[in-house]
Amino acid sequence: MKNNNIDNQASQNFKRAALPLIIFTNLFPIYGVITYNWTIFSIVYLYWLELLIVSTFQLLKILTAEGDKEITMIGKLFLAIRFFLFRTGIFLFYLLFIVTFLGLLITNKENSDSELLTFAHALTLKGSFYRITLTSFFIYNLVEYLVQFRLNGKYKTSTPNDNFTLLDPHIIVVHIVVVLGTFLYAGVTEKLSLDHHTAIIACAILFAIVKIIADVVRYQMSDKSATISSEKYI
Repeated sequence: MKNNNIDNQASQNFKRAALPLIIFTNLFPIYGVITYNWTIFSIVYLYWLELLIVSTFQLLKILTAEGDKEITMIGKLFLAIRFFLFRTGIFLFYLLFIVTFLGLLITNKENSDSELLTFAHALTLKGSFYRITLTSFFIYNLVEYLVQFRLNGKYKTSTPNDNFTLLDPHIIVVHIVVVLGTFLYAGVTEKLSLDHHTAIIACAILFAIVKIIADVVRYQMSDKSATISSEKYI
C-alpha cells in the first residue's frame, strides 16, 4: 500500500509538471533561432530526432507491456520488429526530404558559408544548446515512461497492441512543420520581403505553436489512458 501511494504521488507530481515542461521545452527552438542562428533545417531535424526518441520508448512499451497474457516474448518481438520497420521507412523518407529540401536547397539558395556551417553542425549534433534541447526531449520521454507507464502500473494492463501505433500526432506534426515551414519561409522571404533571420523566427514560432498543441494533445490522451488503466488494475 505504501509503494502504491508513493507511485501515485509520483504520477500526480508528473502531471502537475508535465504541461509547463511541454511548453517550456518547445520554446527552446525559438531561443536557438534568435541566439544561435538556427535554421529551418536545425529545427525540423531536431523534431525528427525527437520522433526517434518517442518511437524508441514506444518500442520499449511494446516489449514491456503485460496486459495480454496470451502473447509471448517472441510475439512481442515480432510486433516490435514490424513497428520498427514501418517507423524506420517513414523516418528515412522524412530525413531524405528534410536534408534535401530544407538543408541543402535552402542553404544553397542563401549561398552563405554560415548557413552551410549551421547545417553541418545541426546534422552532426554540434552546439551545446542544441544537445541540451535534444536531451530535454529525451528526459521528458524517459520520465513519462517511468512514471506514467511503469510506476502507476499501466504496463500491467496495457497490451503490446495498445502501443502499436503506426501514426501518432508527432509524425503528423513533422509533416505539417515540413510542408508549411517550406511554404511559409518562401512566402515571407519572397512575398513579404522579410530578411532571412526574421523569416526563420516566424517559422520557429509557427513550429512551436503547432508542436505545443500536438504535445498537449498527446499528453492528455496518454494521461486519460493511464487513468483508465490504473482504475482497471485497482
